[in-house]
Amino acid sequence: MEENNITNDDQREETANDLQALRTELEELQVELTDEKNRHLRTRADFDNYRKRIEREAGASRLQIKKEILIDLLIFLDHFEQARKQLQDPAAVKGLEIMARQFYELLQKHGVKAVECIGLPFDPEEQEGIGYVETEECPEGCVAEEVCTGYMLGDILLKPAQVMVAKKK
Repeated sequence: MEENNITNDDQREETANDLQALRTELEELQVELTDEKNRHLRTRADFDNYRKRIEREAGASRLQIKKEILIDLLIFLDHFEQARKQLQDPAAVKGLEIMARQFYELLQKHGVKAVECIGLPFDPEEQEGIGYVETEECPEGCVAEEVCTGYMLGDILLKPAQVMVAKKK
């Protein structure tokens, strides 16, 4: 019977050791699983941040390309205006005005607006002062004459207006 007790005690001790080893292994696996979950979450967050950054950069790139194309097109609108001033034939002036209006409507469709400046205080952020003009019609420091129209794309300045600033006689 004593031998049976020793065997049972040995078996119990062995079972307890096996159980302890399994508990230790389980704890290690749980720690490893938690680490893998955290690594997975960090990887997903990194990927989401990467995707958002790429989308932002692509949007900024598209806006920059659109801006460059619109700036190039605005040169033609200025040429229409210069040509209109030079023409003597009323029919030719009318035709050129129609073409310029259609061209401007196309630009408006893409978000381009003319900078309003006549009679307003000179703003170096949106206007390029090219000289002064003596006048009583506008207060001093305000835009008296617009030599070349300026344009905005939303809140982005594409081309500053070239203006003459009023000064007193």
